[in-house]
Amino acid sequence: MNVSATPRSRKEIRRIANLIRKEFEVENEFCFPIVEIIEYLGADENFPFDYEIVDSSEMTDTYGVTNTTVNLMRIRENVYEGAIRGNPRDRFTLCHEFGHLVLHQPESVGFARGKVPAYCDPEWQANTFAAELMAPVDLIKDMDTDEICKLCRVSYSCAEIQKKFC
Repeated sequence: MNVSATPRSRKEIRRIANLIRKEFEVENEFCFPIVEIIEYLGADENFPFDYEIVDSSEMTDTYGVTNTTVNLMRIRENVYEGAIRGNPRDRFTLCHEFGHLVLHQPESVGFARGKVPAYCDPEWQANTFAAELMAPVDLIKDMDTDEICKLCRVSYSCAEIQKKFC
């Protein structure tokens, strides 16, 4: 059985990612501070969110998972440590899981039969959200791919994809 989410275009996901950047007053920062934001939200008693760093031996088959029913993000320890060090892939994973938290509350997802179009696929949406959060097209439009990688701390693949939407 497939999972389907509320339909969202890249434009809509970009709008949401930009709102989050604005809310945290980092709209003009190249490197989105995902670790700091997760730690801040996890410590905020007024925000219903928690995160767990899980030993790598307990979470061997996935980098992270988010349960939006209880607003809990579980991140494999080596992935979290990599994100702290600025590793682009690990930072992307945290942004992806944060995307599930933002975009996929229980009322916006359900089971589907058959193939789910990309704009309804929670994984496509979370990947798109992560890319838009990490390398906003307004910030990268005049940069080449190498500059995007260096300044936004994203992978070459992420930078190339985002550059196509400038």
